[in-house]
Amino acid sequence: MKRGNFIKSFNFAVQGIISSIHSERNMKFHYAAALGVIAFSLLFNLSRIEFIALLFAVTFVIVSELFNTAIERTVDMVTQEYHPMAKLVKDISAGAVLLAGINAAVTGYLLFFDRIISFTDVVLVRIKNSGPHLTFVAIIIVLILTVGAKLYKREHGGSYFQGGAVSGHSALAFCMAASITFISMNGFIAALAFGLAFLVAESRIEGEIHKPMETVAGAVLGIAVAVIIFVWMG
Repeated sequence: MKRGNFIKSFNFAVQGIISSIHSERNMKFHYAAALGVIAFSLLFNLSRIEFIALLFAVTFVIVSELFNTAIERTVDMVTQEYHPMAKLVKDISAGAVLLAGINAAVTGYLLFFDRIISFTDVVLVRIKNSGPHLTFVAIIIVLILTVGAKLYKREHGGSYFQGGAVSGHSALAFCMAASITFISMNGFIAALAFGLAFLVAESRIEGEIHKPMETVAGAVLGIAVAVIIFVWMG
């Protein structure tokens, strides 16, 4: 292969990756998650084999999404009308991405869970358990701040009790999860609590009540209030 052809092929490949990031929301999420996970891994003493497994899992998700995007674009180019076979092809390619994501989640669990639990337990024993009543104080403050934030309604509308710039459900769920963490002083219980809070936030997005960033804002608000109440005032 000539040098010029190799360089052109490389440029085309890079262009395809960049185009997928610009055009696909899921690809933006995958790349951001990949960078975050790799940076997060620097906090732990992973062995060479463990890092290879992590890198393979992350790359596998991105490659699967690239193939999925290419297949979807090809199907759309062939037909814009609904066809059972076209739907089946898209569903199968999406299923491949799902399996890659599950593989990455399991790999992350095996690599990080024990390390995170150990680290969390060490941190929690240093935090004074200031009493369950602080949970109610935190919830009240979150409610007040959420109502204030909802004055800045999202662009596509929504009432003050549905929609808004901050997800109240997410804020309360993550505030309670953080409060449970401080009260229980148990890393495993904390993981379960935050898992439930994540499902609450995901349901708000799935129901098209909130945008992803609105649920993230709610999660940050809820956790921040709980940390301030329990750590600084406890």
